Amino acid sequence: MRLKLVAACIALSGCMAACTTAIAQPPTQLPPNNNPIQMNRDGPQTRGPVRNLSPLAGQEITTIRYWKIRKGTFPQFLKASQEGIWPYFEKIGARIVGMWQVIPPPDGKEASPDYDEVYLTTRYASIEHWAATRDAAAMGGDGPDYAALQAALAVRQSLTIETKVTFLQGVVGPLPPVFMPGTGETFAKTP
Repeated sequence: MRLKLVAACIALSGCMAACTTAIAQPPTQLPPNNNPIQMNRDGPQTRGPVRNLSPLAGQEITTIRYWKIRKGTFPQFLKASQEGIWPYFEKIGARIVGMWQVIPPPDGKEASPDYDEVYLTTRYASIEHWAATRDAAAMGGDGPDYAALQAALAVRQSLTIETKVTFLQGVVGPLPPVFMPGTGETFAKTP
């Protein structure tokens, strides 16, 4: 009886190792000509609940995504990102650094009266991690938060005129920026 149990455990562990190897290889295809790859919107038809593997090691990357959006729609664009997209992407391991609207310099004029410009910076564990997020449901499942993701992506798409993504690899500086204005006090030399 004990020999049969040991043999069954060995067979099961071999099967699990084979399955783990097959699952642990995310896609690595990059977008051609810097055209952003869209999320897999067919995911819910082929996905369900998901159980994830242990984190995979890789060389971290940062993406900078640029958008031209309809004039005056940044608050709506940002809200869709914060409430529907970022929570899901944080769940599947991406880390949002921030989103910014381009503003005119203090003595300059706006870039265009016809559109606004937006930048988003996101950190990923590796280029393979970024590629795997194109089919987000495969890592995060197709529950209510996935439905919120899809709705928010549709909002952003409806406001988008143009978008592109840039991939960066490097090192973050050791110190954060610091702004230390003077106090405005007046000092006099004493005799």
